[in-house]
Amino acid sequence: MNKTQFSSPKLTIPYHRAGKTVLSALESKGLDTAGIEVISDVNSKVRTAQYVAINDVKKDLVLAMADMSLFATRDHLLSRSGLSPKWSVVDANWSPGVTRNIMSSARNMKSKVAFEPVSVPKSGRIFEPSSEPFDPRQVVQCFPQHKIDLATPNQHELAAMHASAHKYEFFETDRWWQVIDSFGVPSSGARDRFVALTNRKMADEGIPLQTIQLLPYVPTILTKLGAEGVLLTELLMPDDPRLTDPDTARYILCRTSNGSTEIGGVYMRLFPAMKFSGDAVSVNGVGDTFLGILVAGLAKGSKLDENLINIAQQGAVMTLQSKDAVSPRLAELAKGLDELAEA
Repeated sequence: MNKTQFSSPKLTIPYHRAGKTVLSALESKGLDTAGIEVISDVNSKVRTAQYVAINDVKKDLVLAMADMSLFATRDHLLSRSGLSPKWSVVDANWSPGVTRNIMSSARNMKSKVAFEPVSVPKSGRIFEPSSEPFDPRQVVQCFPQHKIDLATPNQHELAAMHASAHKYEFFETDRWWQVIDSFGVPSSGARDRFVALTNRKMADEGIPLQTIQLLPYVPTILTKLGAEGVLLTELLMPDDPRLTDPDTARYILCRTSNGSTEIGGVYMRLFPAMKFSGDAVSVNGVGDTFLGILVAGLAKGSKLDENLINIAQQGAVMTLQSKDAVSPRLAELAKGLDELAEA
């Protein structure tokens, strides 16, 4: 099953057969292609990005092969004047330096940034050193100077992000310790709370702890756990109403106890996976669909709560049951997103 993916402020594709197919598909859906740069040089060595996945009889991913060299070889950022996006989605196909540069550019446009880790080998790139002439810590900084507002890794990508941050000593900075201390995690640890808010298996695998330790760099993390659902871990501001709402009290992992005026606590909630009838056709594109719907809802003004997450999961199920990389039925969810934004 083939899937071609792009994610950038302005896309760049060589005008070969695959590139023509992508353009034609976008235009047939009425989408704006003015932001796509076409490389017409027949001698160009870059190729339109390609992704091929092999699934087993249960429709689970067994092997994936990707040619994303196009993103690694482009050494400049492409932008369109006059843009003022509310949200920008950046994925890890770019080189580490270019990824961070895109995030910085988005920040300069007052845009919030969602990070899609793409795969286990690529997910830790945001913390890796690069050949670009700046220190990665100048861009990947702790709250409130963070450059990533939201990330949606699966549990394996989360572990790789955590390992990369640890390897490159992002958990050793003074500011990281200050933010972690402001969370109000008891000195005895939070394992019992982790178990209560998730389950013993997740706590044993270190998933809740990994999200907490990454939270100073990514204040909202939605970890995709397949059949076990989605784990939301979120840094709360002091004035967040969830800190005083009796209905959400059980999801407050910890509250600030050191007098911080920047941080109110941490919210952690496990949303169960959406049940569905019928057969799964392919897992390809499910995560992309989930993130796309989340960002669409957030850009419309919706809150990141169970309602938006449920719609995003519903869309993910539609893609799971579709032969296409993204289900053509997603338009059915537009009304629900509009109603959420108006609520």
